[in-house]
Amino acid sequence: MEVNRFYTNHVMMVEPTKFFFNTETACDNEFMHNVEEDNEAIANKAIQEHRDLRAKIEEAGITVTKYEQMADDLPDSLFPNNWFSTHKYPGNIDNRLVCVYPMKAPTRQREVNPKIIEDFTEPESHTIDLTGFCEKGQVLEGTGALIFDPVNLKVYANISQRCEKDVLDHFLEQFNSKCQEPFRSVVFSSCTSSGTPIYHTNVMFSVLSEHIVVCLESIPDEEERKKVVEEITSSELNKYPKKLLEISLEEVNNMCGNIICVLNKDQEPCVIMATTAYNGFKPENLEELKAHYKIIHSDVSTIEKIGGGSARC
Repeated sequence: MEVNRFYTNHVMMVEPTKFFFNTETACDNEFMHNVEEDNEAIANKAIQEHRDLRAKIEEAGITVTKYEQMADDLPDSLFPNNWFSTHKYPGNIDNRLVCVYPMKAPTRQREVNPKIIEDFTEPESHTIDLTGFCEKGQVLEGTGALIFDPVNLKVYANISQRCEKDVLDHFLEQFNSKCQEPFRSVVFSSCTSSGTPIYHTNVMFSVLSEHIVVCLESIPDEEERKKVVEEITSSELNKYPKKLLEISLEEVNNMCGNIICVLNKDQEPCVIMATTAYNGFKPENLEELKAHYKIIHSDVSTIEKIGGGSARC
């Protein structure tokens, strides 16, 4: 099977204009750290890091569509994947599917940008809008919470304060109504090295074209851990079983799970990551990735420290 056709050569980025520590989201994101530094200085560093990353992505032959933060009081706007995703999988979802998700923090709920939705909606597109769950206090934070394996028709999800199982079930019901072949969920719970629940699945789990990167060490329940391994590796449960690339909790702390696979103009698979991750991977894991993908990395350390998210976000 030609798996590359399930991956995109086009990414969307929202440039931060006023980036600062968001106290609303810090309560359950252990990766965020407040620093004693002027907000303007922090914002300027974040803008430069964002621009440098975008330049490297474009230099690698990947199309980037850029937007800007809608309002000064929306510091997490540079993480649009949490409220918005699009899906178009040849032979399964032939017309683009646009999904809009319910966010936990009020500041993040206000990030929903009608212009982005309009620009990515095609004439035959379908839209799934889950923002009504915000009124009920229910949450499902996009591809921060949900890791799609479109080849094997699965959605991996770490249940947390940012990913509620009943909202996930509702989402999958709507999502599958637009698919020729339905997806199913694989759910589990994971924790950081301090024992705190991991807020987003995408800091410890990533689906690449040939590999699934996962921190099994972060899944405390043995049965759940075994189930995740089986779901990744079993030839009976996958059309195209992928190689499991296991990372440690230390690598998770270095944002090694927060990576994404895209295609360049030559349809070659590339993995975008932060320099923190590039330097944080165990040598054997980095060599495995280099053997199968072109690596694009850039320093986003200010964004990581203040915002708690990395290149995948």
